[in-house]
Amino acid sequence: MSRIILLLAVVPLIGLLLLAPGPHSGAQSATATPTAFMRARPNAEFQPLQRGVPILGELTDPNSVDRFAVFAAANEIISFGMFPEEGSALVPRFEVYAPNGERIAVGSAPFAAVIGYRAPATGAYIVFARAERGRGAYSFWVNSGESLRDIARGAIVPDQPMQGALLRRADRDIWQIALRGGSPIEVALEPEVPTLTLTLEILAPDGTLLTAVAGGDVPLLYVPSDGVYTLRVYAPRAAARGAYQLRLRLLSAPPTPTFGSVIN
Repeated sequence: MSRIILLLAVVPLIGLLLLAPGPHSGAQSATATPTAFMRARPNAEFQPLQRGVPILGELTDPNSVDRFAVFAAANEIISFGMFPEEGSALVPRFEVYAPNGERIAVGSAPFAAVIGYRAPATGAYIVFARAERGRGAYSFWVNSGESLRDIARGAIVPDQPMQGALLRRADRDIWQIALRGGSPIEVALEPEVPTLTLTLEILAPDGTLLTAVAGGDVPLLYVPSDGVYTLRVYAPRAAARGAYQLRLRLLSAPPTPTFGSVIN
């Protein structure tokens, strides 16, 4: 009961802190691999989290708990994930509490993540990160939508197969290509195994979502303007991981029809 009373007392203050711009705010692009990260402060009461910016911590004692907070709006889709770092013996576990102090989600082994949670109310959501067993270093992620980590795969070479892979559940691969406005393209996305279900999204240079296709095949799309287009590949609801092949073809534009005078 004392924990719930404490949560209710600090939530309004945390909400104000999370709304203020932080030193890593420039690294929160949805279309680039985060280069920034934060260090967990073990003695912090409720350390603010930022979307797309991992927080790195270490649990050296089975009874240790790191406390974080993230602001979310009502009905916003948000995802949480806690992963052991390479070589870590930690088996992670975390709990998420709503602004009213109610525990709303738990992430635990073998996949310590909560994907695609719809926030019931506007406010600060509190996270308690701990060890289910073992000890060691970890990273904690929070992001909007159903993906946690964006991986930059680089530039697409037209008409050549590009090899990609979702290395961890809740990953999203980011590809880019510069195109001329009006160019017709087609895209084929082929998973390495038939059971891997993927979704392909294509974004215009201004960030507008042009198409989102389950299965990933786009038979024909005329791009609207000059610029760099972004292709995002992910598994819906972080359901799987695995390798795939992506191919974008530049098609020949059909000739523009011309109309001559009619001769009687």
